[in-house]
Amino acid sequence: MNDIRLFNALDNGAQEIIKVLGLIDADVDWSKWSPILPLGMRKLIECVGNDVVDKIDELYRNDDGEAAEIVRLAQQSVAMFTWLRIIPTLEAQHGTAGRGKHLGENEKGLSAVQEFKDEDNIRHMAYEAMDELVYALEAMGAEWWTASEANKRRKGLLIRDKETFDLYYSLGSHRLFVTLLPIIREVQSASIEPIVGKELMKELLGGAEGMEQLNEAACRPLALLTMKKAVERLPVEVLPEGIVQVQQSGMVKDKLKAEQSARQSVANNLGADAAMLTQRLQDIVALMTHEEAEVLADLYLSKPLPQSKGITF
Repeated sequence: MNDIRLFNALDNGAQEIIKVLGLIDADVDWSKWSPILPLGMRKLIECVGNDVVDKIDELYRNDDGEAAEIVRLAQQSVAMFTWLRIIPTLEAQHGTAGRGKHLGENEKGLSAVQEFKDEDNIRHMAYEAMDELVYALEAMGAEWWTASEANKRRKGLLIRDKETFDLYYSLGSHRLFVTLLPIIREVQSASIEPIVGKELMKELLGGAEGMEQLNEAACRPLALLTMKKAVERLPVEVLPEGIVQVQQSGMVKDKLKAEQSARQSVANNLGADAAMLTQRLQDIVALMTHEEAEVLADLYLSKPLPQSKGITF
């Protein structure tokens, strides 16, 4: 019995890997890939959840033609993340005396920069395949996806989908939005709700009428603060290209140092913009609270109240 999800249902795992990767030689050794595939699958599970991977595996084994693209994208993502783990090992020669570089006669290995660029490109393609998968799942709208554990994290958030997030900060990635859900909840709870207050927040989440201005004022800093924390916490490769820009030249250690500096610069800019928007949110909430207080004053304190003993206040 094949215990590896998404692959080798018909004992043709090597051919499946070749098909979804496209850029690899045709002599894939399944015995070297099969122990590592579950490790490559971890990234996919982190994003969409174990329950969704189980469902995609079920569709794969049932040969559901309508879900063929979903299966292909899941396989492609897992295969590429696995490839990243296998490449360094395949290039090395292991023996009882230790490890050495595995090169044929008259062959020259890649430089450190070339290896870095190659693996970085494969990593980007792996995340792009995962992004396409999440987009396809969203477009399909199947109940097993909308009711999945990954999607349950949207409940109780002011920003519940990528399209809404894009109104305030252009992500360009469905996969990243799913990854950001815990951070959105954290920022909403720690930075937005204390300003808005529980009562107004309840009205916003319930879609109360006349709250459009407050909703936008709350969502803008929520999106920027979420991105600030994402840039500070998440690996740069998880973020879509262009959010943190680093020139791919020079020594690898120099690139990593430049990456750290660029990451901090982007986070600082996002924080500064969010601070201004947070102040605007505070002003709007203060104005709404003040107007409500004035209305209450007009209702209850604008006229003297006659009492039974003829005393007025």
